[in-house]
Parts: sequence; structure tokens; C-alpha cells
Amino acid sequence: NCLQNGDWDAAVGWQWGAKERCDPTDPKCGVNGKIRDLKGSPVPPTLAAKITHTVQMQIKIGRGDEEGTLRFGLYGDSCPQSVGQLVQFLSPQGLLTSPLASYSYDSFSSLTQPVTLANSYGLGGVTEIIPDKCVSLGVTSQGAAFARANGLNAPGPGFVAQPKPACPSIEKESSVRAHDHAGLISIPNKGIGYGGGDNKSDDEAFSNAFSITTTANAEKLSPLNSSRKVIGQVLDEESMAFLGRVAQLPTNKGFKGIIPGQDSGPPLIKTTVTKVTIAVVVDNNEKEKNEEETTMTIDNSDVTAATTTT
Repeated sequence: NCLQNGDWDAAVGWQWGAKERCDPTDPKCGVNGKIRDLKGSPVPPTLAAKITHTVQMQIKIGRGDEEGTLRFGLYGDSCPQSVGQLVQFLSPQGLLTSPLASYSYDSFSSLTQPVTLANSYGLGGVTEIIPDKCVSLGVTSQGAAFARANGLNAPGPGFVAQPKPACPSIEKESSVRAHDHAGLISIPNKGIGYGGGDNKSDDEAFSNAFSITTTANAEKLSPLNSSRKVIGQVLDEESMAFLGRVAQLPTNKGFKGIIPGQDSGPPLIKTTVTKVTIAVVVDNNEKEKNEEETTMTIDNSDVTAATTTT
């Protein structure tokens, strides 16, 4: 009731008192400006789903030395196409969504490049935090990543972003489990690239590529069950504790901050993915993928570039 009470500072998101607040760069500083417990939610149970791939992701918070690890597993046997698409997006080789896109490893002749979280030149990381629900990760701008990769100030008029894929085989795959625990890896039903809806531009289509739930409140998570599917989970307590730290970062609400209850947005402190390691689980043992093994085979026979409305 900030607007009704005339509390203008709180209405625009400045509800932290000056001397009373904790330092936002302190790992124990919560979104409300108070020191919090960093224990983290329990690791979600594995149920009967087999984990076929593990992903270890190094994430840096801010410009200092704070860095943590998220380690999660993917259910490749239960939803092979969805997992394959995410693995390609996470790999250094990246994801090519259009078979018609021209791409060359010669940076001087490339007009496009695969979209990848592993080599995103500082543009890949946590892109949205929805308090008490989930955090999303992705690449904020394909064009900006292309420009940085090629030493340019801007991508230029000839650059073509990877379009949102239309892949019926991914749409047919069901969620392995309900959104009912913290630490579940979730993607849109249509696949990554649709986290911001159908009308998001291709350049920003992969900004919310996948999400990780941050609460075990099934009622808060239930709306996700109709539009998203779970394809993996966080694997250890250390990762869950770091996920809790990320989920409590203050958000850049912008003009939404004047509307009561609108507290989601990108993290106020830049949170960047610095390294991604993918391993294949073979006979319950992890084998790190090499350059040739990193990209899984996806059935591209039904993949077409989705039409984008801008």
C-alpha cells in the first residue's frame, strides 16, 4: 500500500533505509536489506528419472571475487530432444536453430553465429529473478555477443540472429515431473527460445532460455505446469545454497517498481556465467564431453525457423 500511504520511496523500490541496510554485495545480504541465512532449500528428490548429463556452471556475482557453482543433472532418457537442445545451447559450439543460416568459423565472413551460454562474451548469465518462484538464465542479446566476438562496436545491418525454433518433437515431450520443488530445471513447452513469449525478437529470444525453481511452494509454482516442463534438477546442497543466494539478489524493477507486487526483473548486480562444463553419465559415472562429443544429435527433420512478429 505504498502509493495509498504516500510512501513514495518504497513505491519506486527504495525501501532499504540508508544506514540500516546491509551491503548488497555481501553474500548474506537479502533482497529486503537484512542479513539472511544462506542454508538453501533441500536438494530435490531424483524420483525415478534417470540423469544422463551433468552440467557444472560457474557464476560470478558483481565485479568482485564472489563466485559460485551450480551443478545440475538432465533427464536425457525421458526427454531426449529437449535435453539435447539445452545441451547444445550450453556447449561452446552453441545452438544453430535455422538450417538456412549461413555460418562460418572465419569471423571475418560470418553474418551469424550459434547462440551459446558458454561463449557469450559477458552477455550470458542470470537475466531475471522472480522472487519466491524462479531465476532465469540466458543470453541477453545475440547481436551484442556477435559484435564482441568480432571486435565490433555493433553487429551491423547484415547480422542475422538465430531464430526461435519450431520443433514439434520437442513440443510433444511432456514434463518429467511437476514444478513442486526448489532446484528444478524448467524450459518452455516449445523449447528454449520461447521464455519471453512468441512475440519477443529473435535477438533477445534466448535471454530467458531456461529457469530454475527457487521455492517448494507448489501453489506458487503451479502456473508453470501449463506452459513449461521440467527436464532436470540441481544435484547437491552447495548448489542449492548458491541458488538461494542468487534468488535473493535485489532486482532492477525499473518503472514496475511503482506498482505494488511487481518485484521481478534482472538482478541489480550483474550475474554472469563464466564457465560451463558438461559431462555424460555412463554407467553411473560422469565422463566429461570433449569438443567432438559436446553437441548431442537432435532430430532436425521437423525444425523450421519460427516466424517472428516485431
